[in-house]
Amino acid sequence: MIHSYQITGMSCNGCRTTVEKALNTIDGIMATVSLIPPTATITMENHIPTELLQEALTKAGNYAISVASPSDAKPQTQEKSTKKSCC
Repeated sequence: MIHSYQITGMSCNGCRTTVEKALNTIDGIMATVSLIPPTATITMENHIPTELLQEALTKAGNYAISVASPSDAKPQTQEKSTKKSCC
Protein backbone atom coordinates (compact mmCIF):
# COMPACT_ATOMS: atom_id res chain seq x y z
CA MET A 1 0.00 0.00 0.00
CA ILE A 2 1.25 3.46 -0.86
CA HIS A 3 -0.07 6.49 1.01
CA SER A 4 0.68 10.22 0.85
CA TYR A 5 0.82 12.46 3.90
CA GLN A 6 1.28 16.17 4.45
CA ILE A 7 4.14 17.09 6.80
CA THR A 8 4.26 20.38 8.70
CA GLY A 9 7.17 21.85 10.61
CA MET A 10 9.91 21.30 8.02
CA SER A 11 11.90 24.38 7.03
CA CYS A 12 15.06 23.00 5.42
CA ASN A 13 16.66 19.91 3.90
CA GLY A 14 17.96 18.93 7.34
CA CYS A 15 14.36 18.77 8.57
CA ARG A 16 13.40 16.71 5.54
CA THR A 17 16.18 14.23 6.28
CA THR A 18 15.23 14.04 9.97
CA VAL A 19 11.58 13.36 9.13
CA GLU A 20 12.49 10.72 6.54
CA LYS A 21 14.83 8.93 8.96
CA ALA A 22 12.24 9.05 11.76
CA LEU A 23 9.54 7.52 9.58
CA ASN A 24 11.88 4.84 8.25
CA THR A 25 12.58 3.62 11.80
CA ILE A 26 9.05 2.17 11.89
CA ASP A 27 9.00 -1.50 10.97
CA GLY A 28 7.17 -2.33 7.76
CA ILE A 29 7.37 1.02 6.01
CA MET A 30 9.57 2.79 3.51
CA ALA A 31 9.21 6.58 3.43
CA THR A 32 10.36 9.21 0.97
CA VAL A 33 9.96 12.80 2.10
CA SER A 34 9.86 15.93 -0.05
CA LEU A 35 10.38 19.47 1.20
CA ILE A 36 8.49 21.21 -1.65
CA PRO A 37 5.72 20.27 -1.40
CA PRO A 38 6.10 19.08 2.21
CA THR A 39 4.88 15.52 1.77
CA ALA A 40 5.80 11.98 2.67
CA THR A 41 5.11 9.06 0.37
CA ILE A 42 4.99 5.92 2.49
CA THR A 43 4.90 2.34 1.27
CA MET A 44 3.48 0.03 3.94
CA GLU A 45 3.37 -3.74 4.18
CA ASN A 46 0.37 -3.46 6.54
CA HIS A 47 -1.75 -0.54 7.70
CA ILE A 48 0.16 1.74 10.08
CA PRO A 49 -2.02 4.18 12.05
CA THR A 50 -1.25 7.86 11.55
CA GLU A 51 -0.89 8.14 15.33
CA LEU A 52 2.13 5.79 15.22
CA LEU A 53 3.71 7.87 12.46
CA GLN A 54 3.09 11.01 14.53
CA GLU A 55 4.76 9.44 17.58
CA ALA A 56 7.94 8.87 15.57
CA LEU A 57 7.90 12.46 14.31
CA THR A 58 7.26 13.92 17.76
CA LYS A 59 10.36 12.13 19.04
CA ALA A 60 12.37 13.62 16.15
CA GLY A 61 11.21 17.24 16.56
CA ASN A 62 8.32 19.63 16.14
CA TYR A 63 6.78 17.93 13.10
CA ALA A 64 3.21 16.91 12.33
CA ILE A 65 1.77 14.44 9.83
CA SER A 66 -1.70 14.28 8.34
CA VAL A 67 -3.35 12.46 5.47
CA ALA A 68 -2.74 14.46 2.30
CA SER A 69 -5.66 15.60 0.20
CA PRO A 70 -5.31 15.62 -3.61
CA SER A 71 -4.72 19.39 -3.57
CA ASP A 72 -1.72 18.93 -1.22
CA ALA A 73 0.28 17.43 -4.08
CA LYS A 74 0.59 20.86 -5.67
CA PRO A 75 2.84 23.60 -4.24
CA GLN A 76 0.79 26.04 -2.22
CA THR A 77 0.81 29.73 -3.12
CA GLN A 78 -0.61 30.82 0.21
CA GLU A 79 1.39 32.82 2.72
CA LYS A 80 4.18 30.75 4.23
CA SER A 81 4.33 30.08 7.94
CA THR A 82 7.12 31.85 9.82
CA LYS A 83 7.31 29.08 12.44
CA LYS A 84 10.47 27.06 12.06
CA SER A 85 11.35 23.74 13.61
CA CYS A 86 15.14 23.83 13.62
CA CYS A 87 16.67 26.77 11.81
